[in-house]
This record gives sequence, C-alpha cells and structure tokens, in this order.
Amino acid sequence: MAGAGLASAAEPNTTARHAQIDAMVREISPQRIKGYVDRLAGFGTRHTMSDTVSDTRGIGAARRWIKGELERCGAGKLQVAFDGHLHPVDRRLSRPTEIVNVVATLPGTQAESRERMYVVSGHYDSRNTDDADAVNDAPGANDDASGSALVLEAARQLSRRKYPVTIVYALLSGEEQGLFGGRLLAEYAASQGWQVKAVLNNDIVGNSCGSDGKCDPDTVRVFSEGPRFDLDDALRAAQRRNGGENDSPSRNLSRYAAGLDSEAFRVRPIWRADRMGRGGDHLPFLEKGYPAIRFSVGIENYNNQHQDLRSEGGIEYGDTVDKVDFAY
Repeated sequence: MAGAGLASAAEPNTTARHAQIDAMVREISPQRIKGYVDRLAGFGTRHTMSDTVSDTRGIGAARRWIKGELERCGAGKLQVAFDGHLHPVDRRLSRPTEIVNVVATLPGTQAESRERMYVVSGHYDSRNTDDADAVNDAPGANDDASGSALVLEAARQLSRRKYPVTIVYALLSGEEQGLFGGRLLAEYAASQGWQVKAVLNNDIVGNSCGSDGKCDPDTVRVFSEGPRFDLDDALRAAQRRNGGENDSPSRNLSRYAAGLDSEAFRVRPIWRADRMGRGGDHLPFLEKGYPAIRFSVGIENYNNQHQDLRSEGGIEYGDTVDKVDFAY
C-alpha cells in the first residue's frame, strides 16, 4: 500500500484507472456468469474424489472443461496448465487422490515488474453433507462455482489488456477436504520465489439472501488477518515497537479493497482471517507470509452450503443454481 498517503498526487491516474475498471465491469454479463455456473453445476458432483474419467460427470470432466474455457477466453495470451499432486490418505480422503489445480498465467509486460505476482483464485470442487460422499449430487453452485465463474470472467476480461505485472488465475481443487489446492499453489509459489503481492480469493460470492429471508445484494465482505501467521521474534518485536498490530499486509490489502466502494457495492472489511471455524484457500498463502484476503457474500444461507439435496419441513436444502443471484 505504498503511496497510500499521496492520494492527491495520484488522483488523475486513479481516476483514469477506475474509468478503465468501470468499462470492463459494464462488459460483464450476468447471463454469461450463469452459463459458467450452470455448466459447473451440471457435472453433478465435483467432489475431490469423484469420477475423473467421464466427460460429463465428476471433477475430471469439470477441470478439463475449465482448462478448455481458459484457453478459449485467453485467446493464446494465457499460459494454461494443470498442476497436480497425489495426496495421501487424509482425514477427509479415504484413498490417495490426485489434487489438480487449473492455473492460467498472464505474464507481465515489463521485465522489472514481471516477477510481481497477483493471484486471483476460487475453488472448483464441491461437497454435500457427508464430506466423504464422492458419488451423490453436490452441485456446489454458490460454493464455489460462483467463485470459479468470477475467476473465469476475470481471466476473460483482463487478458484482453496488458499489464506490467503478472496475473495468475487459479481454479483450485481439494478445498473442501483441507485446502489442499491452495496449499499446493502456495508451496509452489514459495519454492519458485514468487513475489506474491496479493492473493484475492473468491469463495461463496454468488448469493444475496440468508435463511431468514434477509437480503443484502449491495455488500461484499472482505476477510483479512490481523496478527500475522508468519510472525517470528523479529517481526513480533518490530510490531510491538512500531504499534503495527493492525497493519498486517493482508489488512492493508483489505483497506485498499474498501477504498473501491462504489454506488453499486459496499465493501465491508471483516478483520479476521475467515469466518468462525471456517477457512478458505487464502489461508495457506497467509502461512507463507503472503498478503491474502477472502471475498465473500454480505450475508450467507447455510441451508444452501454443504447440504444434501432435499426438502424438510418446507425448507429446500442444497447448493443449487436457482439459489444464486447472478446480478449480484
């Protein structure tokens, strides 16, 4: 957030940049976003241990479609690849399972800035009530086909332009079993010496009404950690000396996001790494000391998260496409 105190000097450039952003936002279509979510939900289940052979069902079909979509929308500008790792049996994995991320990179145009990496992520796996059920339907429309659709649309829009820095679009797997895809990418970033300047994780970004009927279609929450996960003695001493316990890189990143308030959207910073007892793929990046935040809806409906498809007591449970607010 260097230069945050120089608002007046930077104002002309800021205005021009926001005009570019506004132009891109106007090009985004709720119908196209719905098409992405429909297609992902249409694979039936995207459970991490689901079918990898079928062309129409399971996580294998989903990741091949995602890769093809990124290649198509990138029109040769995106470097698209699978990044896989065989994960051993784990608390939520009953057998060794290949965790496969789909990663698309838009290289920066300036040699001195190209090593600065900005990661835009969402997870494409899904689950229902039983986190070990890899067979029954788990459409995962909001959690997290919505975030996956956002990443796809960001890649489509932003790859039309050039930037001095490098942008990495990451569709991650294994989130519901233990943030495995996020951990895989964070470890790769550290091993390659990436200068990760921001991780923007999008998880549950598609609904606007809660189970009590209250709706909030105008707010997005941004979660950011306070005390740094990677604190060592030297950082801890500097934090106490300088009074910087509220100035972590991620918290400053959330402040920047909050500064992007518009007439269409309010940004509500939540000053904790994630929701109580929950987690997302930005957390493994925080463990590595990278600035990382999570975008999520202003209000959640837990009847439509991690639920078997069913109706009980007049309440419909399940994360289905009809529960998504595509205008949001």
